[in-house]
Amino acid sequence: TGNNDADGVFLLHWVRRHYPERAGHIEARLRQWGGNSSGVNISNIDNQGRVHPDTMWWHHDLGNVKERPFSEIWQDTSDPIMAGLKQSPRPVKGRCAACAFLSICNGNTRVRALQLTGDPWAEDPGCYLTDEEIAR
Repeated sequence: TGNNDADGVFLLHWVRRHYPERAGHIEARLRQWGGNSSGVNISNIDNQGRVHPDTMWWHHDLGNVKERPFSEIWQDTSDPIMAGLKQSPRPVKGRCAACAFLSICNGNTRVRALQLTGDPWAEDPGCYLTDEEIAR
């Protein structure tokens, strides 16, 4: 989805109501997809060669491809943000930590949590799912 991985959980709940016979297949595909992939399958290299965990993390540099190969930068988990993004499950807190669907959304957008709370591992304020919807 476009920067709100809670949409996958919302879709699963919709499928369970309207096409219950397909829910198992949809849930398996969503878990296989794994939700937000910042720092894992998504990166950003800006016009100065600086590498960021994704296209929204311009304020956090992991290294520069003019100084080190991208493969080295991307595999380096000495940066605590990068280490947490690559961890499975991610070290999320609050509602995200309690969510039964963490393996579907992967904690949603960590940079949004950071920008709005100051903590990249806080619950994502952009998650619109109710407490009942994240309970299962």
